[in-house]
Amino acid sequence: MKVGQCPSCGAPVDFPLGTGKVKVCEHCHTVVLRGQARLEDHGRVAQLADTDSPLKVGLQGRYAQVSFTVAGRLQKDWGQGAWDEWFLSFEDGRTGWLSESEGAWHLMFPIAGAAPRGWEDLAPTQLFRLKDRQFVVEERGRAQCVSAEGELPDYAPQSHYVDATGAQGVFASIDYGPSVVAEDGELYAGNRVSLAQLGFDQSELNPTPKKEALTHARCTQCNGNLDFKAPDRARRVVCPYCGALLDVSHGTLSFLQLLEKPAEEPLIPLGSKGTFEKTEWVCIAFLVRSCNVEGSRYGWHEYLLFNRVEGFTWLMNANGHWTWLTPLPAGEVWLSGKACVYGGDTFKAFQTVKATTEAVVGECYWAVEQGEEAWASEFVAPPRSINIDRATDTLRAHDEATFTLGRMVSAEEVAAGFQLKPLPRSHGIAPAQENPHRAGAKEAWKWTALWAVGLLLVSFLFSRARPSTPDGMPYLTLNVPVNTQAAPGSPEAMSFSPPFEIPHKTRLEFKVDAPRIDNTWLAVQADLVNEATDEVVSVASEVSFYAGTTDGERWSEGSRDDTRTTSEVEPGTYVLRTINSYDMNAPIDGYVLTVGPAGAAGGVGGLICFLVLLIAGPLFKSMRAAAFETERWNDSLFQSGGGGHVYTTFPHAKDDE
Repeated sequence: MKVGQCPSCGAPVDFPLGTGKVKVCEHCHTVVLRGQARLEDHGRVAQLADTDSPLKVGLQGRYAQVSFTVAGRLQKDWGQGAWDEWFLSFEDGRTGWLSESEGAWHLMFPIAGAAPRGWEDLAPTQLFRLKDRQFVVEERGRAQCVSAEGELPDYAPQSHYVDATGAQGVFASIDYGPSVVAEDGELYAGNRVSLAQLGFDQSELNPTPKKEALTHARCTQCNGNLDFKAPDRARRVVCPYCGALLDVSHGTLSFLQLLEKPAEEPLIPLGSKGTFEKTEWVCIAFLVRSCNVEGSRYGWHEYLLFNRVEGFTWLMNANGHWTWLTPLPAGEVWLSGKACVYGGDTFKAFQTVKATTEAVVGECYWAVEQGEEAWASEFVAPPRSINIDRATDTLRAHDEATFTLGRMVSAEEVAAGFQLKPLPRSHGIAPAQENPHRAGAKEAWKWTALWAVGLLLVSFLFSRARPSTPDGMPYLTLNVPVNTQAAPGSPEAMSFSPPFEIPHKTRLEFKVDAPRIDNTWLAVQADLVNEATDEVVSVASEVSFYAGTTDGERWSEGSRDDTRTTSEVEPGTYVLRTINSYDMNAPIDGYVLTVGPAGAAGGVGGLICFLVLLIAGPLFKSMRAAAFETERWNDSLFQSGGGGHVYTTFPHAKDDE
């Protein structure tokens, strides 16, 4: 501990915990730096704004079995919102920061090493690695340190920061101070926590936020009752009676501007309470958003829901299709250009649009403005979706990406949850709408496969029960050499078999088997000549096999054998004549040709006809499912957009013409 006098007012200044180099004078609010030989004056800070925080300097807590003391407090502002960062001094000598923003708490500890990249190179949705962990940038901004108190490690009036999340609730922050280069970035990492996890004595926390006085506030423009549902979380409210946009971030109503009221009435009235998955939600805001593509407007509605314990969530309605949206840490999502992966499931990129907020009514937890724009991307794995809204401040003071997990819900489910009259029926296909024909097609194919396997098994058993010849052997098995010196298809490429007997009238099966064929082809013209009548039965067969490696993946196509069947042949003595054609650049040395009975006439043909009829039903169902998918994905074709972005139409939310 070091005790001295404030260089500005002369009041006593001490560093009771000894972990900080900076102390804010409690009397004149001067930032006092503990120098080598004396205390230095680094200017004054403003009075602390009332952020309704339950914490205060000097409060003691406990985390992971280690006690700590709240040593100091920084209050930062990026122009449209302020937040508090609390400096913690632990009993074991460590220090940490507890960040508080919009009811969320993140406990972080400093880690050694340089920032992975500079501030300019870490935009929202970008990936970086830190200590063998992957993080996704959610927010990047510039902030002013507007006030401070207590003991601090340092103090910079301006700071550039990047906030990111990783898997399993890990949180990281990079503070560049006034610089933007990687070498000046200070790294912090930790987790999201609750006040209960920090072991504070509840009796020592500050009282209930003062914004509770807003619960029954009235509009400053029309005197209408505003009836706040989340007064301690609200930052902006739009009067449902006159459309006045009011700022409530400091606990009082401050008029900003008059907005146009939404042309459409919300299907879920503000203040309505609904129950989903055993949790009661209240509807506190209604937004009309749209995008414009090639001169056409596409609009949809969003409803902001609030629960005191769970926080905020969204319901989106586009042409009667409802989607339940819950906040999702960006670090839980692996993102690429055409897909993203979450929880082991792959979501395909469907569309990216520039969304504009046309109208808003109710209370919002961010500084909402009419006309604000954001890039909205959607990735689908029906019936779920990953939705990413990226908002960019025009002055680049604050860039943020918000990730949500969407789940399609029925209009009946929404109406039942909020006790509403039947809602309008949906039309068109929503990006994440489940294919209604896929399950039926899958079930039909399953039963078809079972029937087909049964029929083939019965056919195989019957064919095995009938011997090929009286001695159980084929009529002819011939090893046919290929004369590679002869021109393909010429008389020199011809060969003859010894005479053989066909004992009874039957259909014949010719099989060509070329096991050594590789990256080439072979065509065989086989003529069966009856020695008594000179009658000729001809069969043409062709085999080919190609294989290779492309982009590291092994592939192959074709077959090394081929089977052909003739009509019925009279009994007698026969000679088999073969003429070979092949690729002169890749010939083969020979093949095996087998001639045997093909079984009862019409057996195979009848079986094939039955199998064709058997697959007709599931094939029709599959075609309907494919047509549904075609219609869905035809609407997702990407088009080039301005500023290097890509956007698509928003077909499921298009205005009726």
